[in-house]
Amino acid sequence: MEKKRLPAVKVTIEDISKGKYYAQEGFNPNYVISPQGVKLSRVRIMSTVVDKFMAESGKFASLTLDDGTDTIRSKAFSDLSVFNGIETGDDVELVGKVKEYQGEIYITPEIAKKVEDPNMEILRRLELRVLSETWGKKRMTVLENEKSVSDLEELKKIMKERYGIEAEETEAIVMTKVSIEEGPAGEPKESAKEKLLNIISENDAGEGCEYQILIEKSGLNEDAIDAAIQELLDEGSCFEPKPGRIKKL
Repeated sequence: MEKKRLPAVKVTIEDISKGKYYAQEGFNPNYVISPQGVKLSRVRIMSTVVDKFMAESGKFASLTLDDGTDTIRSKAFSDLSVFNGIETGDDVELVGKVKEYQGEIYITPEIAKKVEDPNMEILRRLELRVLSETWGKKRMTVLENEKSVSDLEELKKIMKERYGIEAEETEAIVMTKVSIEEGPAGEPKESAKEKLLNIISENDAGEGCEYQILIEKSGLNEDAIDAAIQELLDEGSCFEPKPGRIKKL
């Protein structure tokens, strides 16, 4: 059977770096599930090269990429020609597969080319904004309907039949929620959203609660906090009165 090439999803670096990495067996591709519940295996990012490294052996090279949301490395092994003509300071469009080694999520490059037209960067920001809104709506739809079904398979069926949301998308969103709300041993614990809402209420003197307070008092890692905050904002439970603060409605 001929294997279809996975589509390269346009994302920010933060979508990758703040996601949860899953390694697969055999020929199944590894992937990251982003905080919004998007499954990412092949990705397409537009960013600036802030560092380029070429090993003297000629068998390894890397680009450190920054798109304003976070940084990530793209690492090439043996065939380094993919990085030909690209230098520090260049804006690049890069397509590649998400990988992980010793805790570092990186991208193995398939295509890397310089972006000469600044209008392309503006267009990409608009595209990413639309994608983020679409992913947020899908996430909200899945999580709202999850409460009324008995299991994941039923949820997948309803999402596909009623809303056109693919089974794989539904499963990824549910996996993101589980990773936030379960402890290391899979034991249910207080919802991350509930914990954050309580902290916000207790530490809002009128202008909202500082995000740093949530980090210090929740005991949650930053990935869990980011995902829970995004969910609170998407569902309208909270809003941001000013940068760095969140407030309950």
